[in-house]
Amino acid sequence: GEIELNSEGKTTGWLDVDLSPTGRRQATQLAANLKEEFDVLVSSPLLRAMSTAKIIADRHACTILSDPNLRERNFGSLNGKTWSDIEKETGRDLRHPDNDLMSYDYRSYGGECVEDVIARAKQFIAAVNKQNGGGNIAAVTHGGIIRILYTLLPSDSRKPITNCSVHVFHVNRYAGVPGVERK
Repeated sequence: GEIELNSEGKTTGWLDVDLSPTGRRQATQLAANLKEEFDVLVSSPLLRAMSTAKIIADRHACTILSDPNLRERNFGSLNGKTWSDIEKETGRDLRHPDNDLMSYDYRSYGGECVEDVIARAKQFIAAVNKQNGGGNIAAVTHGGIIRILYTLLPSDSRKPITNCSVHVFHVNRYAGVPGVERK
């Protein structure tokens, strides 16, 4: 769901902030409209994701498991800044490599590169394959992780990534994700 930084056009990354009132309404509406059956609810440990997961869990009477691999990409010292402020500070347009090319590298700012986030996503996929045995999982995560999952896993359709959007992936039908064993 939305947080205040979203409405201000700022990156969020690993900043641990809660949902805005709009975000709470979005999460409540999502929980009410969520028709997919799921056996497990897993969430990023970041507060905004956990708050969304709690609203879903309360509506669907399920337990939340936390997985740090579902955290958003880490922008390091650039967390909480607008893309224009980031460009002024770094002298580079980092938004295009981040959003369009998925070739970002925030390590020089104390953050992560795309390979780090891909590795975390693969660890999540491996854990899902090992622990869930083909059941349905609902995961509450972030836009950066969802973009990575679209590159790693089959999906029936690619939808725009917005606050509280639903994306369906077939973890048990992955097409040979390197570093992930099929169970």
